[in-house]
Amino acid sequence: MAPAPTPASTQRDLLVATGARIFHERGYTATGVRQVAAAADVPLGSFTNHFRSKERFALVVLEHYVGRLKQVMRATLDDTSHPPARRIEAYFEAIEHALEEHDWGVGCLIPDLATEAPAHSELLRDALAHVLERQTSAFAAVLRDLAASDVADDLAAVLLAAWHGTLLRMKVERSSAPVARFKRTLRRLLSG
Repeated sequence: MAPAPTPASTQRDLLVATGARIFHERGYTATGVRQVAAAADVPLGSFTNHFRSKERFALVVLEHYVGRLKQVMRATLDDTSHPPARRIEAYFEAIEHALEEHDWGVGCLIPDLATEAPAHSELLRDALAHVLERQTSAFAAVLRDLAASDVADDLAAVLLAAWHGTLLRMKVERSSAPVARFKRTLRRLLSG
């Protein structure tokens, strides 16, 4: 007896979760839709039924990934039972645990996609710009308790850019050293 077919919504969810994992491991450009479908154990036709293109698929994968980051932000940045500096440190510590689980070889999908997307897609580039804007706003909201509004906005943007650069370097070095350096610098910055 053949196994029951996977419901469409489950297939879509499998494709998105698998795509996020493979984009993380191999990158957007190096990942094919056939590869994602095969890794998800979903027929290629199901992929094309759910997504009109690899570009549209990447947008959904990005949305899925950002949803997971929002959960971390709610648990850390939005936790007003802690002072602002501690909330920001807690965010990066939570992310650090996930990085360690992947042996420092998988960073953040946002800068990973950003390094590949502009040459391929205005749609994806615009989505990434919007994500970065929302993340910057979330950090700035916490930093406004430590600095003037205009300083908090600039500091949030620089902090996020430094973090993304840290993650790229971590992946290259396959080491926790860049993350440790970032955290030491962050503590000095937030305490000064």
